[in-house]
Amino acid sequence: MLIGGTVVVLVFLGFVWMSHNKDILRKLKKQYPTTFVVAIMLSSYFLISYLGDVMVFMFGITLPLLLMFVHASLRLRNIQNKLQNKMEGIGLKKTPMGFILDALEQQEDSINKLADYISKVKE
Repeated sequence: MLIGGTVVVLVFLGFVWMSHNKDILRKLKKQYPTTFVVAIMLSSYFLISYLGDVMVFMFGITLPLLLMFVHASLRLRNIQNKLQNKMEGIGLKKTPMGFILDALEQQEDSINKLADYISKVKE
């Protein structure tokens, strides 16, 4: 479990560092944000499988991350949530999900694109 957590953190930090220092990766991350997250998960999986303990990685690290992303994506939009989003937007408060999305640079643009797409589909 400790090896899996260490590998995932190191791969995540490596991808974030490379995307901040390489213009090609920064552009790729802006164009295909989901691909960036999938690349982190797959490269972590392959490193862990190289070291062994794949099941520990799958159930100990990836499953909670997946549940966190699903919860953040599907939660209801109410007044309290909108107020907290505004507070986070102006920098008064940071949530753990906000830190992760800031590091992946996916917070505002992707959500706005998804909301625009959904509104077009509804019409």
